[in-house]
Amino acid sequence: MKCNGIGCQSDYPEPDIIDGTAYFVCSSCGDFHEVENYRVYSIAERIKMFEDEYGVRLPPEYTQYAGTDGSRVVKLPSCDNYSTQFYFGEGFYTVGKFAGIEPDPYGTSIFDSASLTEEWGLPKKIVLIEGDGHTWLALDYRESNTDPKVIVIESDEGNSLLVADNFKEFVHSFLSYESVYDTNGNVIYNG
Repeated sequence: MKCNGIGCQSDYPEPDIIDGTAYFVCSSCGDFHEVENYRVYSIAERIKMFEDEYGVRLPPEYTQYAGTDGSRVVKLPSCDNYSTQFYFGEGFYTVGKFAGIEPDPYGTSIFDSASLTEEWGLPKKIVLIEGDGHTWLALDYRESNTDPKVIVIESDEGNSLLVADNFKEFVHSFLSYESVYDTNGNVIYNG
Protein backbone atom coordinates (compact mmCIF):
# COMPACT_ATOMS: atom_id res chain seq x y z
CA MET A 1 0.00 0.00 0.00
CA LYS A 2 1.34 3.44 -0.96
CA CYS A 3 1.61 6.26 1.53
CA ASN A 4 -0.88 9.05 0.85
CA GLY A 5 1.11 11.69 2.75
CA ILE A 6 1.73 14.98 0.95
CA GLY A 7 4.32 14.38 -1.76
CA CYS A 8 5.20 10.91 -0.46
CA GLN A 9 4.77 7.79 -2.58
CA SER A 10 6.65 5.34 -0.34
CA ASP A 11 5.26 1.91 0.39
CA TYR A 12 3.87 1.53 3.89
CA PRO A 13 5.57 -1.21 5.89
CA GLU A 14 3.34 -4.04 7.15
CA PRO A 15 0.76 -2.63 9.58
CA ASP A 16 0.28 -3.35 13.24
CA ILE A 17 -3.16 -4.96 13.59
CA ILE A 18 -5.00 -4.48 16.86
CA ASP A 19 -8.58 -5.73 17.31
CA GLY A 20 -9.12 -5.85 13.53
CA THR A 21 -7.85 -2.31 12.93
CA ALA A 22 -4.64 -1.91 10.92
CA TYR A 23 -2.30 0.95 11.77
CA PHE A 24 0.06 2.00 8.99
CA VAL A 25 2.95 4.39 9.70
CA CYS A 26 5.10 5.58 6.80
CA SER A 27 8.80 5.16 7.57
CA SER A 28 9.67 7.97 5.11
CA CYS A 29 7.36 10.83 6.11
CA GLY A 30 5.67 9.60 9.30
CA ASP A 31 2.16 9.74 7.81
CA PHE A 32 -0.33 7.66 9.77
CA HIS A 33 -3.20 5.71 8.22
CA GLU A 34 -5.80 3.56 9.96
CA VAL A 35 -8.05 0.90 8.38
CA GLU A 36 -10.86 -0.64 10.42
CA ASN A 37 -11.94 -4.25 9.87
CA TYR A 38 -8.65 -4.93 8.12
CA ARG A 39 -8.16 -8.46 6.87
CA VAL A 40 -5.17 -10.08 5.24
CA TYR A 41 -6.20 -12.36 2.38
CA SER A 42 -4.19 -15.36 1.23
CA ILE A 43 -2.98 -15.40 -2.37
CA ALA A 44 -5.57 -18.07 -3.21
CA GLU A 45 -8.36 -15.95 -1.66
CA ARG A 46 -7.23 -12.86 -3.62
CA ILE A 47 -7.15 -14.77 -6.90
CA LYS A 48 -10.60 -16.25 -6.26
CA MET A 49 -11.99 -12.80 -5.40
CA PHE A 50 -10.54 -11.36 -8.61
CA GLU A 51 -11.73 -14.23 -10.80
CA ASP A 52 -15.22 -14.09 -9.29
CA GLU A 53 -15.43 -10.31 -9.72
CA TYR A 54 -14.07 -10.22 -13.29
CA GLY A 55 -15.37 -13.57 -14.59
CA VAL A 56 -11.96 -14.58 -15.98
CA ARG A 57 -9.16 -16.96 -15.01
CA LEU A 58 -5.85 -15.35 -14.06
CA PRO A 59 -2.77 -17.10 -15.54
CA PRO A 60 -1.20 -19.11 -12.67
CA GLU A 61 2.24 -17.67 -13.51
CA TYR A 62 1.01 -14.13 -12.88
CA THR A 63 1.25 -14.53 -9.10
CA GLN A 64 5.04 -14.90 -9.42
CA TYR A 65 5.26 -11.42 -10.99
CA ALA A 66 2.44 -9.54 -9.23
CA GLY A 67 3.83 -6.49 -7.43
CA THR A 68 7.37 -7.02 -8.71
CA ASP A 69 9.50 -4.47 -10.47
CA GLY A 70 12.45 -5.19 -12.68
CA SER A 71 14.39 -4.29 -15.75
CA ARG A 72 12.33 -6.34 -18.18
CA VAL A 73 11.84 -5.44 -21.82
CA VAL A 74 9.79 -7.18 -24.50
CA LYS A 75 10.23 -6.88 -28.24
CA LEU A 76 7.09 -5.72 -30.03
CA PRO A 77 5.78 -6.55 -33.50
CA SER A 78 5.73 -3.95 -36.25
CA CYS A 79 3.32 -1.07 -35.83
CA ASP A 80 0.60 -0.74 -38.44
CA ASN A 81 -0.93 2.67 -37.73
CA TYR A 82 0.02 6.14 -36.54
CA SER A 83 -0.99 5.77 -32.88
CA THR A 84 0.87 2.49 -32.33
CA GLN A 85 3.85 3.89 -34.24
CA PHE A 86 3.83 6.98 -32.00
CA TYR A 87 3.71 5.01 -28.73
CA PHE A 88 5.45 1.75 -29.63
CA GLY A 89 7.45 2.57 -32.77
CA GLU A 90 10.78 2.03 -31.05
CA GLY A 91 9.88 -1.67 -31.12
CA PHE A 92 10.24 -2.40 -27.41
CA TYR A 93 8.16 -2.07 -24.26
CA THR A 94 9.85 -1.66 -20.88
CA VAL A 95 7.85 -3.39 -18.18
CA GLY A 96 7.75 -1.45 -14.92
CA LYS A 97 6.01 -2.71 -11.80
CA PHE A 98 3.42 -5.42 -12.35
CA ALA A 99 0.05 -4.69 -10.74
CA GLY A 100 -0.45 -6.49 -7.45
CA ILE A 101 -3.19 -8.97 -6.65
CA GLU A 102 -4.41 -7.22 -3.51
CA PRO A 103 -7.81 -5.51 -3.46
CA ASP A 104 -5.99 -2.38 -2.25
CA PRO A 105 -7.45 1.09 -2.79
CA TYR A 106 -4.04 2.69 -2.15
CA GLY A 107 -1.82 0.59 -4.44
CA THR A 108 -1.75 -0.51 -8.04
CA SER A 109 -3.76 -3.70 -8.36
CA ILE A 110 -5.40 -5.82 -11.03
CA PHE A 111 -8.61 -5.04 -9.14
CA ASP A 112 -8.29 -1.48 -10.53
CA SER A 113 -8.72 -2.65 -14.13
CA ALA A 114 -12.46 -1.98 -14.42
CA SER A 115 -12.19 1.60 -13.23
CA LEU A 116 -8.99 2.31 -15.19
CA THR A 117 -10.30 0.88 -18.47
CA GLU A 118 -13.40 3.02 -18.08
CA GLU A 119 -11.36 6.12 -17.18
CA TRP A 120 -9.00 5.70 -20.16
CA GLY A 121 -11.65 4.50 -22.66
CA LEU A 122 -10.18 1.03 -23.10
CA PRO A 123 -11.98 -2.24 -23.88
CA LYS A 124 -13.77 -3.86 -20.95
CA LYS A 125 -12.41 -7.39 -21.41
CA ILE A 126 -8.79 -6.52 -20.67
CA VAL A 127 -6.97 -6.60 -17.34
CA LEU A 128 -4.32 -3.92 -16.97
CA ILE A 129 -1.14 -5.32 -15.46
CA GLU A 130 1.22 -2.37 -15.98
CA GLY A 131 1.08 1.10 -17.49
CA ASP A 132 0.85 4.83 -17.09
CA GLY A 133 -2.42 5.95 -18.63
CA HIS A 134 -1.35 6.46 -22.23
CA THR A 135 0.22 3.03 -22.70
CA TRP A 136 -0.67 -0.20 -20.95
CA LEU A 137 0.42 -3.80 -20.80
CA ALA A 138 -2.67 -5.95 -20.46
CA LEU A 139 -4.12 -9.42 -20.37
CA ASP A 140 -6.62 -9.57 -23.24
CA TYR A 141 -9.68 -11.70 -22.44
CA ARG A 142 -11.76 -10.61 -25.45
CA GLU A 143 -11.39 -14.04 -27.11
CA SER A 144 -11.09 -16.33 -24.06
CA ASN A 145 -11.98 -16.04 -20.37
CA THR A 146 -9.37 -18.65 -19.44
CA ASP A 147 -6.32 -18.11 -21.67
CA PRO A 148 -5.65 -14.39 -22.22
CA LYS A 149 -3.29 -12.99 -24.78
CA VAL A 150 -0.81 -10.33 -23.68
CA ILE A 151 -1.04 -6.99 -25.48
CA VAL A 152 0.20 -3.44 -25.29
CA ILE A 153 -2.51 -0.86 -25.88
CA GLU A 154 -2.55 2.91 -26.20
CA SER A 155 -5.43 4.95 -24.83
CA ASP A 156 -5.70 7.66 -27.52
CA GLU A 157 -7.38 5.46 -30.15
CA GLY A 158 -7.41 2.10 -28.33
CA ASN A 159 -5.08 0.43 -30.81
CA SER A 160 -3.07 -2.52 -29.58
CA LEU A 161 -0.23 -4.84 -30.51
CA LEU A 162 -0.05 -8.54 -29.68
CA VAL A 163 2.95 -9.21 -27.45
CA ALA A 164 2.34 -12.92 -26.77
CA ASP A 165 -0.36 -15.54 -27.27
CA ASN A 166 -0.34 -16.31 -23.52
CA PHE A 167 1.33 -15.19 -20.31
CA LYS A 168 3.83 -18.05 -20.23
CA GLU A 169 5.06 -17.14 -23.73
CA PHE A 170 5.22 -13.49 -22.62
CA VAL A 171 7.45 -14.33 -19.63
CA HIS A 172 9.78 -16.36 -21.85
CA SER A 173 10.19 -13.36 -24.17
CA PHE A 174 11.71 -11.08 -21.49
CA LEU A 175 14.93 -9.33 -22.42
CA SER A 176 17.15 -7.56 -19.91
CA TYR A 177 17.13 -3.78 -20.09
CA GLU A 178 20.90 -3.74 -20.60
CA SER A 179 20.64 -6.00 -23.67
CA VAL A 180 18.24 -3.55 -25.35
CA TYR A 181 19.38 -0.08 -24.23
CA ASP A 182 22.72 1.56 -23.53
CA THR A 183 23.29 3.81 -20.51
CA ASN A 184 21.90 6.80 -22.45
CA GLY A 185 18.67 4.98 -23.36
CA ASN A 186 19.60 4.34 -27.00
CA VAL A 187 18.54 1.04 -28.56
CA ILE A 188 21.51 -1.30 -28.95
CA TYR A 189 19.58 -4.58 -29.43
CA ASN A 190 20.71 -6.51 -32.47
CA GLY A 191 18.98 -9.85 -31.86
